[in-house]
Amino acid sequence: MAMSQALSEEEFHRMQAQLLELRTQNYQLSDDLRKNTAELGALRQKNGLLERDLVKAQKALNKSKKAQEVDALLSENEMLQGKLHSQEDDFRLQNSTLMTELSKLCTQIEQLEKENRDLKQEGGASISSPPPNSASSPMDGELLRLQAENSALQKKMKALQEHFDRELQRQTVAHGNQQDATETDGSAGANGESDVSGEGSVGDSAGERGEKIQLQHRDKELHELEMALNTEQEEKRLLKEQIHSLEASKQAEVAKLQEEMMKLSDKLKKKQER
Repeated sequence: MAMSQALSEEEFHRMQAQLLELRTQNYQLSDDLRKNTAELGALRQKNGLLERDLVKAQKALNKSKKAQEVDALLSENEMLQGKLHSQEDDFRLQNSTLMTELSKLCTQIEQLEKENRDLKQEGGASISSPPPNSASSPMDGELLRLQAENSALQKKMKALQEHFDRELQRQTVAHGNQQDATETDGSAGANGESDVSGEGSVGDSAGERGEKIQLQHRDKELHELEMALNTEQEEKRLLKEQIHSLEASKQAEVAKLQEEMMKLSDKLKKKQER
């Protein structure tokens, strides 16, 4: 009984010691908790301050970046504006040059088309009239001279042909009348008839020789006129060939100028699209 009480007292003291130790630990833990709570509050406050500073720093950094970006954009904008002004100046210069060339080509094409129309209207008879204040070409003068000679030769040949036909008809009628008169006078005397017929034969032969000479002379003139006319026609044919060749070259030149004008127009459109 005493042993159990003694053990109980020991256990009581041990338990009491443990209780004191636990209370001491509890106090220490409570102090640590208060300290930790205070430190946590301080850390939270410090964290809030740091977060506010971080936000301010980020805002300042963003502003700085935006300012740098704005400066870079402004610099790039100025550079692009300079390039744009330079390209506009180049475009104006090229446009002015192209318009000048286009105007020259249009003038040349109009002039060539006018000359081509004149050539077609003349029908190969003469070269188209040159522009004002310009001298006539040698081909114009030669062609006009040949045309005048041709007209004169044709008129002269026609007049000689009519005269030759009239003379031939008159001689034919006279010769027929003379034969009729000779046959009706066949009963005349032999001597008188011989003398008269001899004199008539001499007169007729002299007249016929004169007429033959005249006819030969006229035939020669007609032959010469015919040769001159053929020469004139050949010269006209050669001139027509030259005119057709010139017309073809003019048309080729007009086509070439039109092609160049189309190329310049395409270049101008491309420049304007840019």
